[in-house]
Amino acid sequence: MTIPPPPDEAARTTIATALDRTLFVEAGAGSGKTTALVRRVVALVESGVELRNIAAITFTEKAGAELRDRVRHELQDHAAHPDAPAETARLYGAAIGQIDGAAIGTLHSFAQRILSEHPVEAQLPPRVEVLDEVTSGIAFDRRWSRVLDLLLEDPALERTILLLNAAKVDPRKLRSLALAFDGSWDLVEDRVPVEAPEPPAVAEALPKILAEIETLAALTSRCTEPTDKLLGRITDIVTFGLLLQQASDDDLDLLEMLTEPPRLTASNLGKAGAWDGCKPTVIAQIDVVADAVAAVKGTVLQACARHLASAMRLHTLQGARERRAAGQLEFHDLLVLARQVLRDPTHGPIVRAALRDRYQRLLLDEFQDTDPIQIELAVRIACADPATADDDDWADIVVEPGRLFIVGDPKQSIYRFRRADISTFIEAKQRFGAEAGEAVTLSANFRTVGPIIDWVNVTFAALMAEAPDVDVPHPSQPEYVPLDAQRGEPARGPSVAVVGSVPHPPKTKASPLRAAEAQDIAHAITRALAEEWQVREGEDGWRPPTLGDITILVPARTSLPFLEEALGAAGIPFRAESSSLVYASRAVRDLLMVLRAADDPTDHLRIVSALRTPLLGCGDDDLFRHKVEAKGSWSYNTPEPPDPAAGPVTAALAFLREIHQARHWQSPAELLDRIARDRRALELGFAESRPRDVWRRLRFVIDQARAWSEATGGSLRSYL
Repeated sequence: MTIPPPPDEAARTTIATALDRTLFVEAGAGSGKTTALVRRVVALVESGVELRNIAAITFTEKAGAELRDRVRHELQDHAAHPDAPAETARLYGAAIGQIDGAAIGTLHSFAQRILSEHPVEAQLPPRVEVLDEVTSGIAFDRRWSRVLDLLLEDPALERTILLLNAAKVDPRKLRSLALAFDGSWDLVEDRVPVEAPEPPAVAEALPKILAEIETLAALTSRCTEPTDKLLGRITDIVTFGLLLQQASDDDLDLLEMLTEPPRLTASNLGKAGAWDGCKPTVIAQIDVVADAVAAVKGTVLQACARHLASAMRLHTLQGARERRAAGQLEFHDLLVLARQVLRDPTHGPIVRAALRDRYQRLLLDEFQDTDPIQIELAVRIACADPATADDDDWADIVVEPGRLFIVGDPKQSIYRFRRADISTFIEAKQRFGAEAGEAVTLSANFRTVGPIIDWVNVTFAALMAEAPDVDVPHPSQPEYVPLDAQRGEPARGPSVAVVGSVPHPPKTKASPLRAAEAQDIAHAITRALAEEWQVREGEDGWRPPTLGDITILVPARTSLPFLEEALGAAGIPFRAESSSLVYASRAVRDLLMVLRAADDPTDHLRIVSALRTPLLGCGDDDLFRHKVEAKGSWSYNTPEPPDPAAGPVTAALAFLREIHQARHWQSPAELLDRIARDRRALELGFAESRPRDVWRRLRFVIDQARAWSEATGGSLRSYL
């Protein structure tokens, strides 16, 4: 049976053959865009471009490794083909020999290549280290501790910080702001002013609030019932206004009062008949008062934020300079420094010319998900003239045809992740799509059955065509491109099924609702298995489902305990993939509890808690016999060590003593590994019926502890 070509076959042919054109490809979900990209790489090799001169940039390290493997296999298959001409086979063989050193990987790894090839121009020391996530986090905490002390000691910031405190701003927000600045320090340098004025005096803005309260007070004469609840609310607001008038000019007192005003809503209060027909006017005036209070408070807090941001700007940029001088770069530093060396007025033309010769073809995968710096690097390297490619705006740089290939799907991005920007995607599509005549579109979907694609097309074509509620300065909504399903409908089982279609009782509380939803999901899984709802098996046909075919996606981890309970009750084995729950899992909590007890022999509460964990295996009866009947102690750090033969409690205390004594010469990771091995933590995973989950979490925690120790060399107490 001959399989007809997909409806977008012409676009796929263009990708593989139009090697002298700059292409922008919008590839829908499940369209095989990676396959199309691999075909273009192979076609470039066949045309005579060496693989060492091709850079293929994707989003994650996993995707980069997969892309490298697929290119390797495709080249090997072509080289081994019996009909391949000798010269073409030679080109394939040479490419296979170059693949391990080829620039196939993430944007950050490509930026690191640029810097390592031009360290002098980038003003980097001879030895450069790229910090991993754990080390970067530790380095930031150390910097932030130092910077926070400097901010609190700065007399110029005293009033600003006190105002934030008076407004009940969570002090942790300062750290969040510093973290955001640190992660986008190039934008801080461009957009945050060096100086900002101090926040205005709160007292100067009070007349507006007092005038609106006075207008509200005048309306009370229209009320005919002294006991009306709306009148009582207005009385509270008027009293609040009098307190503001009587207050001193102390900004802190005034802002604290504005932060905790009386309730400024009254839509459900009062009887219409008690207000002589003016109740809507009264309600509207209360809203005006609320808006005035919020405006004054917001103005002051915005000014506080700007004033503090200007002060933090200096420390943020200083931290970036220190990392550069020390040669200890974080991921974002790689991108910014690579861009800087390409834009440098002195070294830029030389570096651009060298990189242009080195990387003759640039292929950008998952373009919708990466930092906008990516397009700047690509355009400046693929430029037609390196001497003139120093414009601040990348859109003004002329690109040599055929050097740049971009593929992505704006509908598959989680925007704001790693600074992904829909406006950049749309601008690049308009620019490079126009250069090629139009953007190339891959619309065939090989992943999903027809009925689902039909539903997606109808639903999202309507949703994405809706006009925004407000005017936006930049394009923010891509056009919807319909998908063409290449898979038919299964013979057995629905293509689309709605779980929880039967409504739950009204006003059901959150916990019972989550439990009921979890039971609905467990029921849907058991039904799908019992009725053998079919799933696709490659191109060979359909087969009954297995548990490995089923994935449950949840919007928040609050529902996970209910799902675990419902799946367990239904006898459905599962594996939780949420890394955010690692430290909240029972196995990890028990492991860390034993480590905490071994760290501090004076904390008897933690010692008893550790004894009761499965790792130390002491029941309440054991604890009672040890403490009450044997008059034993919870302390293990005594002159005479506990006797392991005297019972399970003393044996466990003897183990804690061993760990406590080893803490001086063994790292936290080594201690965790020792506890896990000696106390059979891995074997205990079978008691939870999901041992692989337990093993993965324990290894993750031990590996994180090892990374922490390598980054800090800190003590056990510091780790805990």
